[in-house]
Amino acid sequence: MQSLIMEPEPKPQRMEPLKFLPVVFMFATILFLYVAYVVQHCIPRLQLDVDPKLVDKDIRARGQLELTVFHWVTALMTVCYVRAMFTSPGTIPSDDKNWEYQEDYFSFLPSFLKETKRSGDRRHCKWCSKFKPDRTHHCRVCRQCTLKMDHHCPWIYNCVGYFNYKWFFLLLFYCMINLHLITWTMVETVWRVVEVPTPLFAMFIVFFTETLAAFMTLLVTLFFFFHCYLVVNGMSTIEFCEKVMPKGEVNEIPENVYDLGLYGNISAVLGDKALLWLLPVNGPPGDGLTFLSATEKVAYDDLEATKTVLRKGNKGRPRQERGICGGADGEGVC
Repeated sequence: MQSLIMEPEPKPQRMEPLKFLPVVFMFATILFLYVAYVVQHCIPRLQLDVDPKLVDKDIRARGQLELTVFHWVTALMTVCYVRAMFTSPGTIPSDDKNWEYQEDYFSFLPSFLKETKRSGDRRHCKWCSKFKPDRTHHCRVCRQCTLKMDHHCPWIYNCVGYFNYKWFFLLLFYCMINLHLITWTMVETVWRVVEVPTPLFAMFIVFFTETLAAFMTLLVTLFFFFHCYLVVNGMSTIEFCEKVMPKGEVNEIPENVYDLGLYGNISAVLGDKALLWLLPVNGPPGDGLTFLSATEKVAYDDLEATKTVLRKGNKGRPRQERGICGGADGEGVC
């Protein structure tokens, strides 16, 4: 059995130039769209070089609103990008003996685990030499096991997993808003450069920006709604692919075993405070090592509700003082 375990892979290197190129390309694209939208669309709408008596106040008001919204969304998008990139998705603890691979415990299955191999044995990683928690998978690029791994994303130079999935999800959300804002509001600018004599370079920038934004809007919108589907159904991308194209390596478990209902699924990803769901704060609860099933969640909620009722009931009762021999109000009988 021990021969199945390979030597641990070297620790991932954060600075590998070739793998960093997609991030450079993404930042360059964001910077280009930002400069082109502000310079070619927003600033002309402010009409700063127009005589105050000739200013179209409606166009200026819309330009100010678009510029303000665009910068707020861009700021939130940037924060999410940085957090998704530099937040560890989570990995198997190296100082926890419960996850260290031991041949004697190969067939021992803790009660909190739901996923096993076809043989019924615990899942383990042959590269990391550790037992795998539920929903954990090994990333060949990062060279480590990732908790609740969704996928490896070259655009953020990081795996998307348990602790940074919210930042990735919000990154898609804010990207989608910005791209829609650019695409739909720049239509007027496109018509303007067509009808009014415009330098060739400026016309090219406007047309290229609109085309690029429209293309990316379609892709990011589809990708975002796919992840919305995953979130509300309590699945990851890997689990979705295993459901559609099962490989048969892992023992089948009940369908949607991690589905906690609409509110529960969203809270498991975006945090337990609904008012902060769309802000890059308040990450997911839990440790990413254990997950409640729907039935376990109901039993846990019932237990917590019972404890709450008992605490409230005991709070209103007068506390009895006991004597030395156990009698109430100090009147013990020996």
